[in-house]
Amino acid sequence: MSWTKSPNQNFTKDNRGWPKGERRKWTKEDEKRIRKIYKQLKNDPYQFYTGATAIEQEWRRRYPEIQPPPLRTIGRIMADLKLSGKRRKDRHKGAARYLCYPEYTIYTLLGGRVLESDFIGKKYITGRTEPLNFIAFSFKKEPKLRYFKRISSQTADEFIKYSKLFFRKFEKPDFIKVDNSLATIGSASGKRNISKAMKFLLENQVIPIFAVPRKPFSQASIEGNNSVFSRKFWNRIEFKSVKEVDEKLEWFNKASERYLNYQRPPKEKSKKKNFIPKIYFIRQVKEDKEKTEKAFIDILNEKVFLPKSYINYFVLTEWNLRQEMLYIYFEKEQNPKMIKKLSFKINQKSKERCTDFI
Repeated sequence: MSWTKSPNQNFTKDNRGWPKGERRKWTKEDEKRIRKIYKQLKNDPYQFYTGATAIEQEWRRRYPEIQPPPLRTIGRIMADLKLSGKRRKDRHKGAARYLCYPEYTIYTLLGGRVLESDFIGKKYITGRTEPLNFIAFSFKKEPKLRYFKRISSQTADEFIKYSKLFFRKFEKPDFIKVDNSLATIGSASGKRNISKAMKFLLENQVIPIFAVPRKPFSQASIEGNNSVFSRKFWNRIEFKSVKEVDEKLEWFNKASERYLNYQRPPKEKSKKKNFIPKIYFIRQVKEDKEKTEKAFIDILNEKVFLPKSYINYFVLTEWNLRQEMLYIYFEKEQNPKMIKKLSFKINQKSKERCTDFI
């Protein structure tokens, strides 16, 4: 082209309009403000968050007349000032997508607020041999929230007690996603039972969703929040007493609520009239190598067989308790398709205890 042949071109000239190595808009004064805010947040015992979002929030409080840089720019300035650590990439996301994890169905198509909950254990403080246990709650979607409480033990009673507390203090979700611990799913041998935790949730019109067994990434939101709990709270402070743990955990919860800008939604006045009691199970299809060599999933200690082509893929199973039917869905490119349905009778003793909602 003719412009590339012009003899008047000077490729060494810098026409950017601002000095090389300097930011186009944000000044050294802005950098000083960011460094100052960071240091003060880090040294304040009531503050637990020091990243770009926390700095932007604090900037707006301190300098309301000065527009803060965009979040990405704050992050870059912090990196340049060596104030931020490296983010860990989630190595499981690609595998989950490839194996058709039903993320879109759970968080979009089911149509409601999904709360995640998990136990955190094996925490110790100096001079105490007895471990401390905690329960974590997390909303992945807006309005986001993370909340932690110390509990006496990882039991169904404690799960119910602190779920009630969470529902009163914040909001009652449409669904709650939990792991497959005995405290939540119940018996390790009994078949088609409705556990104590399930019964409590369904009586409160909250539908349980059970995550994939032994696959922590299927609880990615709550596992991520448990990591935040460790990094920003537990590993940051050397606790000397249980009383100090409880006191500073309340500080941490308040800081988290403020950091995520959680706004409690309006309270519902009455129960839903059209509520259908259901339980969902996310499962990875396995091969029954020892006996039939067929593909199967385990639902409440019952093997449900599927075509072998689904081995290793994820499926979402819906147990409709009114119909006593099981529906199994496979999600591909955000499009769930029912691949099997079958009769799935409730254990008779469970059924007798659950007449309020069945």
